Amino acid sequence: MEIRRDHEYAHGTNAVYALFTDKKAIRAKQKALGARNIRIEECRKTADGAAVSFVRELPADVPGILSKFLQPWNTVEQSEEWRCCDDAVYEADLVIDIANVPVTITGTLQLEPLDDGCVNHVHMTIECGIPFVGKTLAEFVARDCSRLIADEYDYISDRLGSA
Repeated sequence: MEIRRDHEYAHGTNAVYALFTDKKAIRAKQKALGARNIRIEECRKTADGAAVSFVRELPADVPGILSKFLQPWNTVEQSEEWRCCDDAVYEADLVIDIANVPVTITGTLQLEPLDDGCVNHVHMTIECGIPFVGKTLAEFVARDCSRLIADEYDYISDRLGSA
């Protein structure tokens, strides 16, 4: 399953990048998205980019058929490796691991400047190799990822609007 979204912001890439790579901003965003037990494992910036890793518990409205794989609250670890590119472009590779759930979630983010702000190109791939219920599990996780991506966009837009 593939997810592709382009989120436009009225602020430049530096402002949006800061919200993805600042420990306090990450914690506040995850809390606003409904997460609990948030732990920032790594948040290290360098001249070339940033390494970000955090763990949190996220709620899921799990249908009965998937209750063997997902719980009402699931521990989710996310790692992002950010690179500073030319022309104020920032790119990240991301990996998301849901504890004890047999799906693979990988993706990329690219913050690209626009004349009146920037765009975040979001691309994620969700895969599950389990026969029979694997497709259903991947579709459920993809829907939940899509919801969280939309909620994150709304949160960042509101946060930048009040800055």
